[in-house]
Amino acid sequence: MALKIITPPAVEPITLEEAKQHLRVSGSDDIILRSMIKQAREFCEDFQNKKYITQTLELVLDSFPEDNYISFKNSSPIQSVESIKYYDTGGQEFIFDPSNYIVDRDSFVNRIVLGYCRLWPTVQLQPASGVRIRFTAGFGDTGESVPEAVKWAMILHMRLLYDDYKPDERRKIEEARNSLLSMNRVVPI
Repeated sequence: MALKIITPPAVEPITLEEAKQHLRVSGSDDIILRSMIKQAREFCEDFQNKKYITQTLELVLDSFPEDNYISFKNSSPIQSVESIKYYDTGGQEFIFDPSNYIVDRDSFVNRIVLGYCRLWPTVQLQPASGVRIRFTAGFGDTGESVPEAVKWAMILHMRLLYDDYKPDERRKIEEARNSLLSMNRVVPI
């Protein structure tokens, strides 16, 4: 299973001005700060197994599951599913009709669930990367749509990157960051 970024987020949850204010930076380290903001978002997304700002992704599977659903364990919340494509052993592309499935956005871990009396396609799939699910994920298009706890965790993470702390101070900041992120963390099983 692989998760590919097709269209990355257009903005970050925290603006450059917000980062400067919280880090008490007045200079022109803009390139470094922008990189730190992106790194903080990516760290927090990976920690929580979520996506924060609207982005287009592709989940690549070798085959359809035996279960009647496919979970988005590392990319909720899902906004929409663009397509489910699958490829036979000859490489021919097929599209799984959207009438065959429901996009469950209400579960804590979003998922695609087969409709009543529906089955996954039974065609013999190519041995690797036989299924590709293109979808849009994220809380929304702007930083305002991202939960405040996540933004504070990002700020704490940026402080760890920007400042030099003693080991005890560093551990306290890491614990605070992890505590904020653990509240709504998706733990894949």
